[in-house]
Amino acid sequence: MFQKILKGIAIFALFIGLLIAGVELWFYKNQEEIFVKVKAAVNEEINGSLDIEGFRFRPFQDGFGFNFTLYNVILRDSLYNQHNTDLLNAKLIHVALDFGSFYKGVIRLQNLVIQDGDATLFVRKDGYTNMSLFGAKKTKGKKKKDSKGEQLIDKLGRIHLYNFGFHFADSTTGKKFGAVFRDVTNRVSHSDSSWNANINGPIFFEGLTFKPEKGGFLINQETFANLSLSYNQRKKHLYLRPSSQLRVATQDLIEIKGLFDLSEKPAHFNLGFGARKIEVSNAIVLLPKKISGMLDSIGVKTKVDTRVSVEGIFSHEPPAVHVVFETDTFQYQLPIGVLRDMKAKGVYTNQGDKTKPPGLLNTQVNVPGVKGLFETLPFSFDLKIDNITDPIAVIRGKVKADSATVNGLLDPKRYVVRGGEAYIQIHYDGSLRNFYNPKTDQFNGKLIGRVKLDNLALDYIPREVHMSKVNGDIYFDEKDFLMPVLNMNDGHNAMYVKGAITNLIPYLFGSPRILKASVDMNIPNWKMNWMEVFVAKRTTTQKKGKKKFKLSDMLDNVIDQMEIDAKIQSKHMVYHHFSAEDMKGLVTVKNNTVALNNFSMRAFGGGVKISGSIMNPYSSEPPRVQIKGKVDNADVHSVFYSFNNFGQKAVTHLNLKGKLNTEFNFSANLKNDVTLIPKSMKGEVKLDLERAQIINFEPFLKMKKLIFKNRNLEQVRFAPIRNDLVLNGEEIIIKPMEIESNVMTLFLDGIYSFGNKTDISIEIPLRNLSRRDSTYQLSPNDPKNKKGSRIYLRAVDEKGQVNIKLAFRKKKPKSEEEKDDKENEEDKKDEKVKTDEKVNN
Repeated sequence: MFQKILKGIAIFALFIGLLIAGVELWFYKNQEEIFVKVKAAVNEEINGSLDIEGFRFRPFQDGFGFNFTLYNVILRDSLYNQHNTDLLNAKLIHVALDFGSFYKGVIRLQNLVIQDGDATLFVRKDGYTNMSLFGAKKTKGKKKKDSKGEQLIDKLGRIHLYNFGFHFADSTTGKKFGAVFRDVTNRVSHSDSSWNANINGPIFFEGLTFKPEKGGFLINQETFANLSLSYNQRKKHLYLRPSSQLRVATQDLIEIKGLFDLSEKPAHFNLGFGARKIEVSNAIVLLPKKISGMLDSIGVKTKVDTRVSVEGIFSHEPPAVHVVFETDTFQYQLPIGVLRDMKAKGVYTNQGDKTKPPGLLNTQVNVPGVKGLFETLPFSFDLKIDNITDPIAVIRGKVKADSATVNGLLDPKRYVVRGGEAYIQIHYDGSLRNFYNPKTDQFNGKLIGRVKLDNLALDYIPREVHMSKVNGDIYFDEKDFLMPVLNMNDGHNAMYVKGAITNLIPYLFGSPRILKASVDMNIPNWKMNWMEVFVAKRTTTQKKGKKKFKLSDMLDNVIDQMEIDAKIQSKHMVYHHFSAEDMKGLVTVKNNTVALNNFSMRAFGGGVKISGSIMNPYSSEPPRVQIKGKVDNADVHSVFYSFNNFGQKAVTHLNLKGKLNTEFNFSANLKNDVTLIPKSMKGEVKLDLERAQIINFEPFLKMKKLIFKNRNLEQVRFAPIRNDLVLNGEEIIIKPMEIESNVMTLFLDGIYSFGNKTDISIEIPLRNLSRRDSTYQLSPNDPKNKKGSRIYLRAVDEKGQVNIKLAFRKKKPKSEEEKDDKENEEDKKDEKVKTDEKVNN
C-alpha cells in the first residue's frame, strides 16, 4: 500500500514538473516577443520613456523559475530634453518572479538585482519633479480604471543593489542626498497591514544635506548598514526599528531608531541615534562642516557616550535636536597649563528657548558638575553655552587649593607654598571662543570672582621673600583685582594691605595696557629688609626641552612687568642701625626701579624728608641708588651711627656730637648686600652743624703731639660750621672754611678720602698760642684770626692712616701744582736741547 502511494506522488510530481518545464520552454522560445510587448505596455503607463538595450530569459538563475535579465536600462521622464538627467540608468537589472504567485495570477518580485547604475530624483525650483514619470498618463478617449491594485512595495521580495548610486536634490528646499550602495541586500516580508524590510551591506554616503548653509551629514563616509524597517499601511507610519545600526569607517557603531508619520503633509518624523565610546574626532566628521568646525575649535579630545533625538517635519524649518552626552576622562590644553582628568555629562538642544523655532542661534548646552584638575589643582564648575555659532558661555566654578595641589603648578626653584588654603569662586558670562579681542583691547564677557586666603604661606625663592599668615579676600572682575583687607607677615613684620591691581586679566591675554597695582600698606613695627630683597640677584633655572612650569613663568612675568604705587606708613621702622618713627611716603616700582617719593619721618632726634630711587637692571651693571633729602635738627651722632659712618672709619659716631641741618644729593652703585661701592659715590652736601663736638678724634690727638700739647684736644667744641661739601668717588672736596673751636681757630681745605688720598691743608694762626680756658667765647669769622703769621700743617694718608705733619708753606691748590710741574718739565727739555747742541758743536 505504501509503495503505491509513493508511486502516485512521484507520477504527480513528474506531471507538474513537465507542465512547468513546458511553460518555461514556451517563455524561452517567445521571450523576444514578450519583451517587446512588456516594454510597450510600460511606456503606455508612464509619463516618459523606458529603453532597454537587451533582454535574456534565464530560467535556471536564482533557482528554477521565471527569471530574466535586462541590460542597459534607461528610464527618463517626459522633460528629459530640458534637463538631460536620467531618472534611472543601470547596466544590469535581474528580475526573478515568484513562481507560486505567478500561477495565481499575481506578479511578485522574488528577487531584484540592480547593478552598476544610478537613480537620480530631483525637484526643480519651479516645483517640477522627474518623479512625475510615475503619475497618471493622460490618454484621449480612455477612462482610467479605478482599481485599488496592490502597491508596488507589496510586490517586492529580495532587492540587491550592487554598485548602485542614488541621488536626490530638491531645489525648492535645498535638501540633497547622495549614496552609493556598494553591495546591499534588502529583504522584504509582508503581513496583513504592514511590510518589513532588512537592509544590510556597505554604503558610501556622499552626504545628507538638509540645509545648504549648514552643510551636510555623513559627507564622503564609508559605512556598513544593518537597518530594520517596518511600514504600517493602515496608519502610514514608517518605523526604523531600534535594532538598526550603522557602522562607520572608524568601526564606531551608531544605533538608529525612528518614526516617520506619512499620514499628514508635510510628514512628521522622530529619529534617535546613539553611540558608545565614540571618539569626538570620529564623531564630528559625520556632522555638517560648520558644526564640526565649531566643535573641533573647542579642542576636546576624548571618547563619549551620546544619545541624539531629532524631531520635526519635512519642511523648510529645521528639526528640533536634543543630545544627551557623557565623556570619558580627558584633558584640555590652556595657555598656562593643562586641565586634567576631566569628565563632563550634559545636554545639548537647538531649541533652548521653546518659544522660538529650533536653529543654531537657539542652541544651548548645559554641563553641570564638570570636575577635574588644573595640573594638580582640583576644580569643579557648571557650564552653560548659548548660540553655538558664536558661543556665549555662563561658567560658575569653585576651586579649593592647599599647599600640595598648588605646588604641583609651580617651579619649586622659584615658588614654594608652605601651608594654608585658598578658596576661589568664579562666575563668567561671555564669549567661549574668544575671551579677549586684541583689536579692540576688550574682554568679551563679564567676569566676577572671589579668592579667600586662609593662613597661606608662600616663598618666592629668587628674591628670598617669605610670606606667611596671609589672610583676606580678593575680589576680581575682567579688569581689576580688589583687595579690601589683606593681612600677612614677611617673617619679621605684620603687614596690612588694601588696594587694587588693574588690567591683570587683559594683560594675561596680551593686552598692551600697563599692568598696575595701587596699594596702601601699613606696617606698624617694620624691620625693613626690602632693599636687600630688591637688589638681590635673581636665580634663574635653565630647563631643557619643553617648559613645564608655565604658571611660574607667568607669575614671574607679572611680577617683573607690574607697576606698583604703594603708600607706606609705619609707626616704627628699623633698618640695620637706622631707626625712625611716624614714617610715611609713596613707593613706586617701575621698570626695575624703586622710587621713593615724599617720604617723611622722625629720625635722629629731628625730622627727615627724602626722595630718590634704587634701580636694579638685573644685568652686568650693578644696582644704583639716587637720593636727595633734607634733615632738620638731627643728632649728628645718630646720623653717623644710623648710616654706619658712611662706610669710612676716620670720623665715626663715637667722635661726634651736635645738631645737624643739611640738604644733600647723593648717588652710588650698590653691592648685592646693599653696601655702597665707594668709587661710584657722587654728591653734594650743604652742611650746617651747630653745637658740634669732636671727641677723641685721632688726627687731633696726633696734632697734639706736635703743637698745643697742653690743650684739651680730646673734646673740642665748635662754633656753627657751615660749608658746601662735594663728594666725588671716595673723596670729599672740602672748600676753604674756618673752624672756630674752644681749643683753637683753624682754616682748612683739601680732600678727605675714604681711600688713601686724604690731603688736607690746615692753617693755624699764631694768635692761637694764647691758651683758651673754659670762659672762652666762640667767635667765628673774627677778622683778627685772618691776620698775622700762621702755622701750616698737612693731614695726609700714609699707609692707610691719616698723619698730621708740619709744612713750611701753604700747600698750593692742585691746579697751581700741576702748572709748576709742567713748567719744570719744559725747563728740563730746554736744558737737554742746549746740552745736545754743545755736544754736536
